[in-house]
Amino acid sequence: MPIYAYRCDSCDEVTDTFASIKDVPAQVTCGSCGSSHTHRIIARVAYHASEATKTARLDPKYEKMVDHAMKKSASADENRLIDRMTRSSPGSKQ
Repeated sequence: MPIYAYRCDSCDEVTDTFASIKDVPAQVTCGSCGSSHTHRIIARVAYHASEATKTARLDPKYEKMVDHAMKKSASADENRLIDRMTRSSPGSKQ
């Protein structure tokens, strides 16, 4: 259901109204001063895209760039934990 914005001619405040597209109100009472002298204005529109939509819009080169950067990172080394371990000889206490 769309939100329509009306500006009051008396106090210049904006009042928002929910209405069906078929039944757009011709006149809206100001929520601030109660005046019926209002006119419809164009209000800002908000669009919230899902994460899937945002990801789909990314440049295909981005994925290759991320993969390339990850290969160069220290966390990409499969043996990083093994290399950090120290061998213990049998019978030694640590």
